[in-house]
Amino acid sequence: MRTTSYRRTARRGSAMVMFSLMIPTVIVPIAGLGIDATMLYIVQAKLSAAVDGAALGAGRLLGTNANASEIAGEFLRANFRAGTDAGFWGSRNLVPTVTVTLGTTKTVAVNATVDVPLLFSRIFGQPTATVAAAATSTRRDSRVVFVIDRSGSMNTSDGSGSTVINDVVAYTQGFVQKFTSGTDELGLVVFDGSGVVGYPTTRPWDPTTTSASTGGPNNSFMDGTSNDMLHQIQAIKAGSGTGMAEALWLAYIELQKAHMKDLVAKGSDDRLNSIFLFTDGVPSAMTLYLNNPANTNADNMLSASGPCNNRRITTEDAAHMMLSWFAIPGPPYTNAGVNTYGMFLLASTDPSATHTANWWMAHGGDDAATPNPTTPYAGCTSIYANDDTSENVNLPGLLTQIPSKDRYGNILTGGGYTNSHIVKSNGATSSVYTSGVPLDRTKVNRDYHWGLAIWNSVDSAANRIRADVNRVNRGGDTQDMQISIFAIGYQGNGGTDDGLLKRVANDKSAVGYDGTQATGRYIAAADKNALAAAFDTMASIILRLSQ
Repeated sequence: MRTTSYRRTARRGSAMVMFSLMIPTVIVPIAGLGIDATMLYIVQAKLSAAVDGAALGAGRLLGTNANASEIAGEFLRANFRAGTDAGFWGSRNLVPTVTVTLGTTKTVAVNATVDVPLLFSRIFGQPTATVAAAATSTRRDSRVVFVIDRSGSMNTSDGSGSTVINDVVAYTQGFVQKFTSGTDELGLVVFDGSGVVGYPTTRPWDPTTTSASTGGPNNSFMDGTSNDMLHQIQAIKAGSGTGMAEALWLAYIELQKAHMKDLVAKGSDDRLNSIFLFTDGVPSAMTLYLNNPANTNADNMLSASGPCNNRRITTEDAAHMMLSWFAIPGPPYTNAGVNTYGMFLLASTDPSATHTANWWMAHGGDDAATPNPTTPYAGCTSIYANDDTSENVNLPGLLTQIPSKDRYGNILTGGGYTNSHIVKSNGATSSVYTSGVPLDRTKVNRDYHWGLAIWNSVDSAANRIRADVNRVNRGGDTQDMQISIFAIGYQGNGGTDDGLLKRVANDKSAVGYDGTQATGRYIAAADKNALAAAFDTMASIILRLSQ
């Protein structure tokens, strides 16, 4: 009878025999196949990276006169060194296929194959294997209005011997040059106390939004003439307040003009619509229409018992329209402060024929030098301050309340201002707009309450723009415009309100982020270097070159 020990020894011997037989027939082939597979994986990863780079590199030239197909092949060959180079395992016979599709949405599709010599699989009659990779880059033609803050604080030093406005002019020009003239459509709005369209340069400015409206972003923004967008940006000078809501709304009007023109010309419009906002501060001005015939008695600003005539005109009458921008000092505000500045000339509606768009670029702050209308009505003189440092002590006797809407219908009421969050360049949180006292529209002699209303006007303007609220007034247009807003806030001049600007951009980090509207992006910049980087980042985002 065999013992248990004998049986165990016999099994061990059998296992050793089987293992010996498996080494040449199973284990070595499996190991060899594993080595070949790893090698193919490495080559395929390198090929994928090269194809990605080729698609991106060629994609940046879509819409230009460059041969995107040829350039994609050059990128591919430069990044994938077929042959005997280390790391490419002797791969050879690189075959690229590049397909370029033009139109409003342009694509470049890059496919490539390469043959890779195998090591162990050739034993089984497979000397090579072919790996493949593909990538597609898409670029939609852009329509962008640049909205640039040129308030007085922009004249401060950037710490390197220049000024913030000079930096922003240079960075904005560089940004513009990343777009494709003849294909993309660009426009320019600048703002201090009020906003004005800097490009296109047509004056007087047209507030309508039809296909026949003059102005609107166009594709000749970089044609080399003295009035092109680059020259208009170069001419920007800073001064006065910060009327952010009106500037955003002017940009919205300009976008609609171009949208309607393309819609009529092509039957559809699928461009990317964007507003790029730069600011170095917080809003301190808004546009009001004092005797708007659409106002109800409950919302009329002018006192019925006050000395100011023409409390309300019956129809909109340019000759008697009290349409102006209203200024207050910048924050921090206190509920006891009385320093309202008054009503001033709107740059966009300036009646002077000599004040061209070129003139307005070079005259930042001049909108604060003249009241509007230039000849005030009987008894209304004290609505207008002589300059932006005077106290308007008679203002409470003329105005009964802060209105519920600005000139463009943006809402001034509500508690949106509680999301204010002002951050300085060192990261410290500064005084916010609100001290906890809620907005009281009857406090017309308190900068604090005007400040809350102005904050709300900007917040409302951005929300209404993204919702394309004016589509119902664009005759024949059944297509909602998808409008994204992007914002850079320079914190070096006392801080910017990132709570507000995140909401303006509908940044995903914003309080109240609305996923049903277009998502934008907010970037804070603490100094000159960060500002340059922010402009570069925004250029990459807005150009929307994605795979």
